[in-house]
Amino acid sequence: MKEKLRKHNFSIFFAFVWSLGGLVLLSWIALTFFPFIESERIVQKAGPLLSGAAVFYIIMALLLARLRTFPYANKPLVVNFVVTITGSILFMALAAARVYFSLGFLATYFIFTNIWFSLEAFLRARFSLYILAVVRGGYPIETKTFQNLKLVPFDAPDTLPSSVDGVVLDFEKELSKDWIDFVAKCVMEGIPVISSDDFVETQTGTIILANMTTARSISFQKASLYPVLKRFLDLLLAVCFSPLWVPILIITAIAVKLESPGPAIFSQKRVGRRGKAFTIYKIRSMRSDSEKHGAAFASVGDARVTRIGAFIRKFRIDEFPQFFNIIRGDMSLIGPRPEQVSFVDKFNEDIPYYQLRHMVRPGITGWAQITQGYAAGTDETAVKLAHDLYYVKHLSFVLDFLITIRTIGTILTGFGSR
Repeated sequence: MKEKLRKHNFSIFFAFVWSLGGLVLLSWIALTFFPFIESERIVQKAGPLLSGAAVFYIIMALLLARLRTFPYANKPLVVNFVVTITGSILFMALAAARVYFSLGFLATYFIFTNIWFSLEAFLRARFSLYILAVVRGGYPIETKTFQNLKLVPFDAPDTLPSSVDGVVLDFEKELSKDWIDFVAKCVMEGIPVISSDDFVETQTGTIILANMTTARSISFQKASLYPVLKRFLDLLLAVCFSPLWVPILIITAIAVKLESPGPAIFSQKRVGRRGKAFTIYKIRSMRSDSEKHGAAFASVGDARVTRIGAFIRKFRIDEFPQFFNIIRGDMSLIGPRPEQVSFVDKFNEDIPYYQLRHMVRPGITGWAQITQGYAAGTDETAVKLAHDLYYVKHLSFVLDFLITIRTIGTILTGFGSR
């Protein structure tokens, strides 16, 4: 949506100038306050440090710019995480290469980039305002509040407010000749016209399920190499972090076994990629007889959940055995949560296009999990499906990276657990 707006090009230009200004200022700090200059030339041993810092600075700036195309990305947590992770990788790369590096400069680099790009995010949140005229009578967006947006409703073509950045119109409703002529006039005069679907998708990270059609579902088919890379990253991370998650899994399983009778590991059939069933593994967080009356959604304060179970569900420790599912290829680190077979059969009947979420491997965490939390029932599942389909449609490394950042916040707060 933003690509159609007049201010978008300025936003890109501002990001470029801001990043370039930061790079120039950081270079001045490095060459003025650190011993990297001798006889008016850069000390040879400092070359890898300075060039590495410049490269990682550019990568960081580009990543932040790409992240801003997704909802909820212009947040302090996201900015600081990106700065911290790129700075940490720079430090590890220099240490691994055993080249000269200055802890003082690296600390300065870390502090400066955090402050500089946090300030950019603050300025965007404070001053970057888009004014959009919304045609009444379509999908109800004019009554909602969105960050950095001012929505101005209007009812007739001849009452279009002046000085707007674009017009939002619901193309799912039948347009009269006056509105058709209005759209044509806007196009001729260079006034961006945005569909309600495009607006909602860009601003909320969700799909309007009521407007889904067969033609639109076909657009989810995309040729991309990223799923192959994603599978490689899943394996790499699951194996590399095994010294961390395996001991926690073992200790937790022992605690669960001591607290209540029954197996420590819970297994269940779930539906995965392309609708194929697989066995998922979790640390048991409920009593062993929790499904004696059949499968049921967990509820707030569910009596079936044990004391240890409540803790491990809050911080998602019960999901750790699913790293084995990742290694086996049943799951991914990030994707729609896999549902039970009986629930999927019901949702396929009640929710149109529910099966589209099975185009990708299910995940331990996902876009719907970090934005909506737990779902119990058909209505809440439909809301989560709208977010799952957004993820399927926009599947990319940058979106997965954003989900990873927000998952950390979810784990720390316990958001959505039951």
